[in-house]
Amino acid sequence: MADTQTPTVNSQITDAVTQTNVTVVGEAPAQSMAMVYQSMAHSTSLLMQNSVMAQAGMQQINSAVVASACQRIMTLPSQKVAAPLQLSLNPAQTKPDELKSTQQKDNLEPRTPERETISEDKKRSIILKVAQEVTKVADLASEASDSYRDAQESAKDYSNRPEVNAEVLEASRYSTMASQAAQKAEVLYNKIFNATNSKIPDIDTIKNLYKQLRNQVVRAETARDKVREYKAQLESIADLDA
Repeated sequence: MADTQTPTVNSQITDAVTQTNVTVVGEAPAQSMAMVYQSMAHSTSLLMQNSVMAQAGMQQINSAVVASACQRIMTLPSQKVAAPLQLSLNPAQTKPDELKSTQQKDNLEPRTPERETISEDKKRSIILKVAQEVTKVADLASEASDSYRDAQESAKDYSNRPEVNAEVLEASRYSTMASQAAQKAEVLYNKIFNATNSKIPDIDTIKNLYKQLRNQVVRAETARDKVREYKAQLESIADLDA
């Protein structure tokens, strides 16, 4: 007669399988949170690294602008250029043949209109004024970079909130705008310097370049103010949550 008893599994085997399943289920939440915290720590470290790199770059731009401005100011000529000697012919003291020859020469050669000249003192004044504007743009860009760094510091504990990340992104965009304005201001400074110290300076060109430089000052100032606004908003969020 066949054995009808149902075969059973050893209790030690079932206990081992049960304990393994319990271990996996119990460790799953802890491992998930560990991965979340690790990702957050990595994002925060990248955020701080980018902030440090941006600030270092702005300090380099500021130092380069000041050094370049000082170098160009020191290379300006220290003496005034002597005005061309103007000789006047007095008919009473000139022989008839010489006077006739001079009159014929004046009639044959057309006179070209004289362009406005710039004295060395005026050139020096223009360069100093432009250097002050460029330094102002560099300072505004540095202030924007510092405010952006503070904004990142305030937002580091709220990286999981979309609205906070959006404000940090906007602050970064305006900080970059200020940096670009500082770079363009340096280029315009070089152009104005070369145009001012040319043999025949063009006043209209210098005025146009200076107008573009002033636009960069306004652009950097606007970007600095925007970064400060986002910084204040992020700090208010941190204060409310605290």
